[in-house]
Amino acid sequence: MSLVLKPVNPFESRSIRINPNHKTKCTAAQAHILAFKFALVAALVLMTSLLAPLSPAPAHAQALDFTLEDLDGESHSLSEYLEDGPVYVSFYAMWCQPCLLKLRNLAPLYEKHKEKGFTFLVINIDTPNSLSRVEAYWRSQRYEMPMLLDPDSRVFEKLNGSRLPYALMIGQDGKIVQTDTGYLPGDEVKIEEKILGLIGDER
Repeated sequence: MSLVLKPVNPFESRSIRINPNHKTKCTAAQAHILAFKFALVAALVLMTSLLAPLSPAPAHAQALDFTLEDLDGESHSLSEYLEDGPVYVSFYAMWCQPCLLKLRNLAPLYEKHKEKGFTFLVINIDTPNSLSRVEAYWRSQRYEMPMLLDPDSRVFEKLNGSRLPYALMIGQDGKIVQTDTGYLPGDEVKIEEKILGLIGDER
């Protein structure tokens, strides 16, 4: 018996019969496709967070002052830190792995430039239910930079934050010099260049 293949007209209307006995197989295949789509979307969201470029803030934009508490319940304001020099405000959450990586890689910059007036101000936006986890993590890392709590994301939203990682470089005059969304290892080089420029301009 010979097999003859006939060309298919893509514009021809055709009906398709579905064997009800194949229902289980189709459902399983569809489930695999849906799972793949969800995984793809999650990967794209993560890559967008990681690859978002450093972006300049509007020229001469003035950062709004705010006051938050630290882990010991003491209140601190942005204006308090600006008295010493430029401030890099960086928001993070425990579920944001790029944020935690950024903290580790930028911590040495604070230790290196703090004597010149630079402050690396870290702000956590986890909910109150995660406070014990936040505190345990922070104290275990023994970071020297100050860390404040923004449990309702009020300050995060006030400073136009929409996704993490998110940060602002603020000059001693209170003007936003740069906003950073996303993080990739190596971004700290550009951030340090900006720090050096601000310290040089303001000293």
